[in-house]
Amino acid sequence: MTSAAYRNAYSRINGMVVVGEGLAYRHFRLLARAIPEDQQELERLAAMEGRHASDFVGCGRNLGVKPDVGLARQLFAPLHALFLERDHAGDLAGCLVIQGLVVECFAVAAYRHYLPVADAYAAPITAAVIADEGEHLGYAEHWLRERFAAVETSAAAIAKRALPITLSILQSLTADLQAIGMDPIELVASFSELFQQTLETIGFEPPAARRILAGAAAAMV
Repeated sequence: MTSAAYRNAYSRINGMVVVGEGLAYRHFRLLARAIPEDQQELERLAAMEGRHASDFVGCGRNLGVKPDVGLARQLFAPLHALFLERDHAGDLAGCLVIQGLVVECFAVAAYRHYLPVADAYAAPITAAVIADEGEHLGYAEHWLRERFAAVETSAAAIAKRALPITLSILQSLTADLQAIGMDPIELVASFSELFQQTLETIGFEPPAARRILAGAAAAMV
């Protein structure tokens, strides 16, 4: 964990985590404004994301590594822009699909795969964050499941736009994931499996969920 190659890769991965958690904080704050009946709960979730960002900065500091936030902002920019587009359009379902389903599934899958190779300082932090992200995913699942008949079409459309962006991010990080001991192919498989389960949880039939994922994969070719 002290080689130059490891530290450089860790800097880029750590930057993705820190920026991703920071954007999640901003997204949940926007959702708190847009869903006043759940404002307190969403602000609580936002605060959790803010703490995660600080905690993961600490993980890098423990190794003497600064997060490469410039690259992370560039990679996350299309997903953040899509969230803002849907927020400005008043599309709550779209916002929750992007942040509450796509990003949270991405985070849970990534942290689960990082945990076995995490250093002693980062491991307990990562384990705690996994539990938190599962709670955030649960909020979005519940909200969308309760309104599935009304949001099915728009949720599918936004998922088809957000998934290729997310898979592209993972593709860009392949070498760095390998350098810190993670298998990118297994990570993509875990993310896809988790996301399909999430789509089914909110109301999609399994064939429809598979078609959404297949469409995203085809868009990457």
